[in-house]
Amino acid sequence: MDGDRDRALALLEATHQFPVEYHLSVITRHEETVFVELRGAVDAGPQGPLADDAYQRVPSTGAKYASHRFRVRCQSAEEVLELYARVKAVDGVLNIL
Repeated sequence: MDGDRDRALALLEATHQFPVEYHLSVITRHEETVFVELRGAVDAGPQGPLADDAYQRVPSTGAKYASHRFRVRCQSAEEVLELYARVKAVDGVLNIL
């Protein structure tokens, strides 16, 4: 796993100039508890709570799923990986893009 983490850090550092406004899209079940937990996981980062204009939620046509789009200020590639870890831990997250 350390090799995977090292490769992810190297890729992030090669493709982004930190600090950066990192764009993250997350697909979840369309449930209020999932929204609250997901937003809390993102807001728990060093950047603190996001401004309302840095977050967008769009329900699917059948309202079974939702797409969440975040713009998170990250100071380093390590912060990006920590963001992914917090988001992955939320029950109801189906995919992270």
